[in-house]
Amino acid sequence: MPIQGRREGSGGKRRAVLLLSLILLVWNACATAAHVASIGLLPSMDGSAGSPVLQAATGNGTALPSVQSPRSGPLTIRQKYLLGNRVDINKASLSELSELPGISDTIAAAVVEERDRLGRFRSPADLLGIKGIKGKRLQKILPFLSKMPNN
Repeated sequence: MPIQGRREGSGGKRRAVLLLSLILLVWNACATAAHVASIGLLPSMDGSAGSPVLQAATGNGTALPSVQSPRSGPLTIRQKYLLGNRVDINKASLSELSELPGISDTIAAAVVEERDRLGRFRSPADLLGIKGIKGKRLQKILPFLSKMPNN
């Protein structure tokens, strides 16, 4: 007599789903290894440094993807913001200002010109005097600015 509230065969279905998941996992791992081997990216040990180095197999004619890390370049303003670094609007260069969201090169040049004229920005309201910066755009860039009240 079956136990009340429990279906017969539900354990068998669970095992079947787990077995199918295991088969798919092994198949994906094998397919990935075969793909890596086919394009010639096999790790080898560099004798001098003792660290793995990716080398291409010779003569297979496939292009080798870049082995340089995507994080090796300079950080963007958004990445710096996520790390807790902000832009000081009174010291930032033209290129740093143009990386702010919604700020083009011409608006960044206008910000630098206005900053030179005023000496420095004392509040976010000072930025509203620049052609191209209205309330909505100011609210967009305010979180990226340091040493400014109300951000």
